[in-house]
Amino acid sequence: MPDPPRIRFPGQAVVIGAGIGGLTATRVLADRFERVVLVESGVLPAVAGPRDGVPQARHVHGMPARGARQLEELFPGLRAELTAAGAPLFDHGLRASTTVFAGLVPRARAGVQAQCFSRDLLEWSLRRRVVEQPQVRVRDRSPVTGLCWSRDATRVVGVRLSGGEVLDAALVVDASGRFSKLPQWLVEAGYPRPAVQVVDAGLAYATMVFDAPGRGFDALQHMNSAPDLPRGAFVVHVEGGRWMATVFGAGGDHPPTDEQGWREFAGTLGNADLDALLASATPVKGAGIHGFKRTENRRYAYAAIRRWPRRLVAIGDSVAAFDPVFGQGMTVSVLQAEALGETLAGADDLDAVARRAQRRVAAIVRTPWLMSVSEDLAWHHYRERGTLPLWLRPVFWYKRRLIRLVVADAEVFRAFLSVYHMVRSPAALVGPRVLAKVCFRVPRLGPVKTATGSDGARQNSETVVPRLRGAEAKGGRACRKPNRSG
Repeated sequence: MPDPPRIRFPGQAVVIGAGIGGLTATRVLADRFERVVLVESGVLPAVAGPRDGVPQARHVHGMPARGARQLEELFPGLRAELTAAGAPLFDHGLRASTTVFAGLVPRARAGVQAQCFSRDLLEWSLRRRVVEQPQVRVRDRSPVTGLCWSRDATRVVGVRLSGGEVLDAALVVDASGRFSKLPQWLVEAGYPRPAVQVVDAGLAYATMVFDAPGRGFDALQHMNSAPDLPRGAFVVHVEGGRWMATVFGAGGDHPPTDEQGWREFAGTLGNADLDALLASATPVKGAGIHGFKRTENRRYAYAAIRRWPRRLVAIGDSVAAFDPVFGQGMTVSVLQAEALGETLAGADDLDAVARRAQRRVAAIVRTPWLMSVSEDLAWHHYRERGTLPLWLRPVFWYKRRLIRLVVADAEVFRAFLSVYHMVRSPAALVGPRVLAKVCFRVPRLGPVKTATGSDGARQNSETVVPRLRGAEAKGGRACRKPNRSG
């Protein structure tokens, strides 16, 4: 392992939020600053367990292969550590049961490694490694109530904690997540409120953790499809031999959080693999079933603010919070933290870092955002107008034909998985070979078929075409309030 980069900047950096983005940012900043303070509003558990204020942590989380690879570079040995803790590592094409509107996707080696674990285990593993850094100090139970500014409010010089304590900072990174107060803090300092884009599919989750015998898969995906198939499920075999199953519904079709209602909702999917798994499932005592409804895509245009504060960078869900169905959020946060480190590595003046880093953060968000909202826009428009806008119809047409090919063509399936795992650009799905197949070789829709699931159970795999209705039928160090006149 190469020697760590020498410390380049004096003073301390402060990171707000101890989620995946905050932990990776702290790891990166530890190579660049004399000291780094990671502040978290809630209580950080001493073992792998739920973190206060993160209700989405109780649900299935996906880590695309690209994110896992980048985490391994930042935290060498992490994958082996997770495996030793019982987190299955497997080829996604061979050990995942995947069902789309066109049917059950045949198993085929994809060459894309996937690993299943709870978010609690991942955060705990990263947190233990972060606190081992001698220049890092972690403070939980320390809510940040505001930023501290220079006299002219052009530079952030620290953060203010509840109770009035001030932490001076040479750089502040906001990784406080989906419910970040940064827009409000900017307005209080005299900056314009950042433009925000929201796409809401009206989706909600409900998750049950249970014990069950092993199956012929380690992950299960049952994808919904706008506008007629709102329901779906994600299931993962996690550490401790347990299973975590999240059922979800879009367009306001939300799953219940009582066990009987939850099981009935899951049964409506008609997924043989899921039915067989749940038939032998015993819910973990005391775990309950947890729901979550704040799943809207939300993106702040911080990089578009012409007068951006010096010494302030926002990353992760603070900038762009994705519909969790697509599993992109953690990987995007890791990539943004790395981009921040690279920006610092090439800078001699901290005052020039924030603007450059914020632009790189925005660039990293752009493609995952388009991937995430393309489907959710369909739900959004069907909910609001009952039809797709003209500009979205060709995209939806192409995507649906592509998904039908995923079931029928192993090459397209591998390309799709590589894009899903963010190891290849979405351009791989519109290259000449795939484009020709989508336009000219999509299998004709047949009658209702009956296929077998992974364990031999009969599975309904009818090639349903959703009724598209209208789409086809139609300077200072003190913590002070900003001086707006300066």
